[in-house]
Amino acid sequence: MTGPLRAIVFSDRHRHRAERLAGSIWISAAGEGDVASLWFYCPCGCGSLARITVGHAHKPKQSGPSWRWNGSRTETSLEPSVKNQGAPPCPGWHGWLRNGYWEAC
Repeated sequence: MTGPLRAIVFSDRHRHRAERLAGSIWISAAGEGDVASLWFYCPCGCGSLARITVGHAHKPKQSGPSWRWNGSRTETSLEPSVKNQGAPPCPGWHGWLRNGYWEAC
């Protein structure tokens, strides 16, 4: 990835998994406490799929890592930055998802 990468948002989980586009995302329906799962294909293009826990307008308090999500499914933003450790062949990726674009740190 050389510049910002558009985070294509899928509304259908099965289509997201079938197309496997780098940086694409699927966000589950928010459950109790406005907490959801955001699934994404690594922006580096390696094809690894990762899941993170996000809270709508808040950072969920839980034992593992979590992110604040702005609630937008078209111009998605997360705080703090996202670090995908990945598994081989992923070299790892660290950056931001801001206003619907992945940007490397």
